[in-house]
Parts: sequence; structure tokens; C-alpha cells
Amino acid sequence: MTEVQVLAKYVRRARFDELSDKALEQLKIRVLDTIGVAIGALAATPIAAIRELTVALEGRPISTLIGGGMTTPDRAAFFNGALSRYLDFMDSYLAEGETCHPSDNLGAVLAAAEMRGATGADFLTALAVSYQVQTRLSDVAPVRDKGFDHTTQGAYAAAAGVAKALGLSQEQTANAIAISGSANVALRVTRTGALSHWKGLAYPNTAMAACHAALLAAHGITGPEAVFEGNKGFKETIAGPFEIDWLKEDMESVRRTILKKHNAEIHAQSALDAALDIRSRPEFDVRVVRTVRLRTFEVAHKIIGGSESCAPKKRPITACPIC
Repeated sequence: MTEVQVLAKYVRRARFDELSDKALEQLKIRVLDTIGVAIGALAATPIAAIRELTVALEGRPISTLIGGGMTTPDRAAFFNGALSRYLDFMDSYLAEGETCHPSDNLGAVLAAAEMRGATGADFLTALAVSYQVQTRLSDVAPVRDKGFDHTTQGAYAAAAGVAKALGLSQEQTANAIAISGSANVALRVTRTGALSHWKGLAYPNTAMAACHAALLAAHGITGPEAVFEGNKGFKETIAGPFEIDWLKEDMESVRRTILKKHNAEIHAQSALDAALDIRSRPEFDVRVVRTVRLRTFEVAHKIIGGSESCAPKKRPITACPIC
């Protein structure tokens, strides 16, 4: 079997009763957290524009839009994904060379599960699969330093989760993942310099494409079977060599993800905790502060204050479109 076929076998074999109690608890928390963040973003200007477009395009009412209405599963994946991403308050996963937000997969998996009439157990299993695929690819195949966005690995994860939610066969699942992975290679410029709305819409777009890829695969459309290891495939052109024995993988990665305490970039959470702790001390007086010296780690500096940060840092923009 090719590597994507082995991955498809893992996806197909994944079962709800293989989830530990702790993983299941964390999955449920992530679902509630993500939906809560989505509800909080309903009044945002870009969301209104996306809803207007979605309504104008109509589409068969199969999957529910958070906040009301129904549309096709792929468009629901985009809209609900945009809602859960807009406030930048989603969960995070920190790998050595990559940071991703696996709850970005929820909109697509939910839309597909509703289309199929899946049970809650089916939905949670599919979501766990998407978490596992995205976090493990982030572990061993980071792409950030090569100029690519983390949505690149997400294309494999979202397709795997949607295929599981739809109950696709092993062959169909392999094709869905192969189509999505080969077609959705994104640039890191999405998250560097002055930010645009696309920072919050890049993964919803990937999730929408992954959902569509799975629907195509369900109707017999095939994808490149050597998407990982083949000539000009993911390994050769982007990630470099890596190994994952998918048949030995569990569905526990959700336990290694983090929920944000503060609505800020994930690498800034500890600094905010420290600042709030200092401010709360009775003896603290801001009027006597002359300088602040901060020691941090390389990735935090690069993303928040260095080469990949929103510019300009010495004159911060407090109304960033979607930061």
C-alpha cells in the first residue's frame, strides 16, 4: 500500500470505543469551546459578508449554519469554520517546528456528519481522527520555516475527518485525502506582515476544499495515490523525509492540545499571565516603571515580534482585521 492508503486504513479502522475517557472528555470540551467562540463571532463584519454570499449562492439545505440557515456541506464547512476562527480564540497545538489549531476541523466534520445523519459518537470519532492526523503531521513534517502555512498539513487532516464522518470506504478515503493534500498547499504569507481577513479564512477555505474532495471521492473521483512519497509529492517538494506508522497511532492527540486562557496569540499566554500577576500585587505602581525586559523563546519572538509578526511592532495596530 502507498502511505495515503495506510493512512486511509487507519481512518477507516478508528472506533469510538478506542478513545480513552480523558480524550473523550477533552474532545467534548473542544466542541463546546469552538461553538462558543463561533457564537461570539456572529456579529463580525467579515462573517456578515460571508453569510450574505452563502445565502446568495443558495445551495441544497443539507448542513446547518451556526446562527441559522442551511446550505451545502462544503459551504457550511467554510462558514462555520470562519466563525470558529474569526476571534482567534481557538485551541492550539505546539509542535517543535509548527503551531496549528486542530479545532479548525470541526466545521467540516460537523457538516459532513450532519449530511450523513451520523451519531454523536460518529462525529466525535471523526473529529478525533482529524486531530490525530494534523498534530502528528505537525510533529514530524513541519512546513512553517519553508514558507508554507500550517493549513498545508490541515488539508490531510480535514479530509480524513470528513471521510470518516461520511463513512467512506478505505479506497474513497485515500482518494479524498490525496485530492485534498495535493491541491491545498498554502503560503505562510497569510500570517506574516500586515494581516488581512484571509488569516482567519485560510483554514476554513482548506476545510471547504477538503469537504468537497471527500464528496468527489465518494462519487468515484481518484487522487494521486503517492501524494506523500511520490515523484514531486509532499515529502520531496515540501516536508522532506518523515515516517509515521499510522497503524500504530491512537486517537489521543487531543489531550496534548491547549485551550487559550486569553484572547491572544498562543505563545503570548505565559507573558500575559506574568503581567497580570505583577499588576495584581499590592506594591505594584505603574508610575515607577521605566523599562520592561522580557526573555522569551525563539518561536514566540519570530511569530509575535520578529520576522513573521504583524508589522509594525513599535507602533502596534489595535484594530487588526482578524489578528
